[in-house]
Amino acid sequence: MRQSVRALGWAITLSMLLTFAFLVTAIYSMVQTMIESQGIGLGEVQAEFSDGRLTLSIPLNINNTGYYDLSNFNVTLILKGPDGTVISSQSSILERVERGSTATSWSNLTIDMAELLSGMEYLLFNDSEFKLDMLLTFRYAYALTFQVRAANISIPWGAPLYNFSITGIGAPYNISLTECFIDVYFGFENHSPFSVEGTLRLKIYNDGGEYLGSGSQTINVPPQQGFRGYVTVHIENLMKYTGSGYIEVSFESPVLGLIDLGRVDYG
Repeated sequence: MRQSVRALGWAITLSMLLTFAFLVTAIYSMVQTMIESQGIGLGEVQAEFSDGRLTLSIPLNINNTGYYDLSNFNVTLILKGPDGTVISSQSSILERVERGSTATSWSNLTIDMAELLSGMEYLLFNDSEFKLDMLLTFRYAYALTFQVRAANISIPWGAPLYNFSITGIGAPYNISLTECFIDVYFGFENHSPFSVEGTLRLKIYNDGGEYLGSGSQTINVPPQQGFRGYVTVHIENLMKYTGSGYIEVSFESPVLGLIDLGRVDYG
């Protein structure tokens, strides 16, 4: 009987030692993989635009250099605007990343541009950055569960109408007894990952607030390109033209919708 108890004691002790050794090697291996070997890292963010929506494809690269497999690898991404407002979120999962192998988990964050810019109009004209929060949950060696959180990862934002301005107004031409034409010059830089395509509309008023006429110009500016152009405005009542006043500017686009760009004084 004593020998049976002694054998059981040895078995329990051995089991505890093996369990302890497993835990030590598993935790050590996981730490080595995640920290020293930089086993997890974000790849280059890819942007694609379609039907008024911007999709950010974000790769998470996993290099399992440890002793054991990774399993149930869940990735949750939360994209926030510069003011902390949640814009989009998504979760994806990798069933298994075997030891000594690599894998990539892709997460797609979709942004409705018209909705985004209607609430954050300053993003039309100003470069900024979004913030990405990342939560990783996974099992290591099919036994241990870990969570890794990374907050406020910066993703740059390029303004589609960066530095938009009215750069000048030409002298009246094609003057008749009742009307004339004026060219209004403007420019901006498209820092965004999508083309800025639409119609720029101008309404011109004199210094007494009386409506004089309007004009429009269709534009199509590729990503990362600047644009300089003009809108020809038809002055419908020459007698009311005083050489000074203000211009109301708007832009209509299938991507961005109808945007009021404000009022610009002239003269």
